[in-house]
Amino acid sequence: MGKYAINPLKPMPEFDMMYFMEIAGESRIEHEIMDEFETFWDKWATENLKAYELENREGEGKFVLIYLDEDAEGTIEGIWQDSPANGLLFHALAITMVMSAAQGFVPELSDGKCAPLPRPGEGVLAAFEELGLSWNEEGTVNRKYAVLTPYPYTGGCEVCYLSDSCPKSTIRKQ
Repeated sequence: MGKYAINPLKPMPEFDMMYFMEIAGESRIEHEIMDEFETFWDKWATENLKAYELENREGEGKFVLIYLDEDAEGTIEGIWQDSPANGLLFHALAITMVMSAAQGFVPELSDGKCAPLPRPGEGVLAAFEELGLSWNEEGTVNRKYAVLTPYPYTGGCEVCYLSDSCPKSTIRKQ
């Protein structure tokens, strides 16, 4: 047994119009764009959305990692280049998908709670490398649409790597 385990998960994001509207900061969306969303949502959910349980066997616990792959990112970038307004909507759609998938695994996130970002240890970093991902010290992954959070839920700001810099932090020193 190694220091870590990577267990594939089957994400099943559900599209919630109100949640999407909140993320997008919009009060209405054109019907034509909604039709396009359905096509991209279905494709991304089946082909481009990745989810894993990462288990660090040396005491750091379990985490869920969810992200959209490079193909989905490229599609959104292409839409953005053609129409910044539509690009922003598809950007919000990608965020909605990743967060909806995260809520499917960690139901507490559905209550409006943030997905706290843990400080990854050696096992998680090794798992990232095996998955072709990289972590940087600012607390991001080399995927634009990604969530890494404790699995199951173990708390909010008090367990978050970004609690000192996050504007939503409830424990940040003022």
